[in-house]
Amino acid sequence: MMVGLFFAMYGGILFGIIGWGYILQRRKEKHYVNGFEKVLNEQVAVIIPFRNEKNRLSPLLQSIENATASPMQYIFVDDHSDDGSAPFIMKKTNPSHAVIIELKENEEGKKVAIRRGIEQSSGQWILSMDADISFQRDYFIALSNLEAADMYILPAVMVAKRWYEHLYEVDLILVNAANCGLAGWKRPIMASGANLLYRREAFVRLDHFERHAHMPSGDDIYLLRDFREGAADVRLMTDPALAIHTETPQSFSEFIHQRLRWLAKTGDVKDHLSTALAIIQAALTFAFVALLAAKGVAHDWCSFWLIFGVKTAIDMGLFFPYFRRIGRLKSWFFIPIYEFLFPFYTLLILCMMYWFKPKWKGRKLIRNF
Repeated sequence: MMVGLFFAMYGGILFGIIGWGYILQRRKEKHYVNGFEKVLNEQVAVIIPFRNEKNRLSPLLQSIENATASPMQYIFVDDHSDDGSAPFIMKKTNPSHAVIIELKENEEGKKVAIRRGIEQSSGQWILSMDADISFQRDYFIALSNLEAADMYILPAVMVAKRWYEHLYEVDLILVNAANCGLAGWKRPIMASGANLLYRREAFVRLDHFERHAHMPSGDDIYLLRDFREGAADVRLMTDPALAIHTETPQSFSEFIHQRLRWLAKTGDVKDHLSTALAIIQAALTFAFVALLAAKGVAHDWCSFWLIFGVKTAIDMGLFFPYFRRIGRLKSWFFIPIYEFLFPFYTLLILCMMYWFKPKWKGRKLIRNF
């Protein structure tokens, strides 16, 4: 009885958000390339903040060199690097198309860097990118096909190099798939500053930096909140041609550190839709673990593995279209391992979030003023 009730609730909720929501989102995206007013590359300024990224810059600089179309300008903003990142960029880029500016001594953080870059730029559109990413040759051609809107949340895909890093991929892809489904139904709840396009006029009108200046990072989720509260036209795209790619965290410690930063920022934003989704996920995870624990205590291992197998099959079936869409089917095969580890990972995160203070680029995540 309890098992049937759990799967009815779980399957229904997951199908609604991930399954049908994905279909609705794909329908929306077909209309996003049909408008008369387009995003013109000659009006796009790309802002790339960086801090000690010399060893990770090559894929981005190679992508810039190989691009079949270009924006009006690339603006690199140096956040007090001391590893030679700026000279490396100057050596590898065309000075007539890319400039480097430096933050002042009393300035720091990615959000400040982006705003300084915007001040130094011109053009109608701002595209923020991270320094450790790469993109396809025809990225800017795909960008120029978009209908004008206030903001576009574009795909950011992590790529594993070692087998176990696929588990890090799965964790992010599942969240992004839920974000995609919610965008289909109502609106997205998260964005990635590694690949975020927005209209300059909307940014000037809606940006409320003073509300989140205490966080040196989080340019994406706070800006999304400002745009949402300002009733802006915010859209999400899953088109692989518009995706950027970046490496997964290089260690489990780095992975946990990253997730704790994201959790801290998400909680600080206070998005009711995001909070509701987190509560639903927590309740369903608890129910799933409780069912498995009950079968384990009763030594009913046949039912134990049946419950685990059915849930895994539901997840793999409903998430498959999104994994295929972003070209990460190799990571899709790691879902069963992720399913087994997820309760332990969740418990670890919940324990650490109350005493562990994550840092960003060697700085405290939350400033004290």
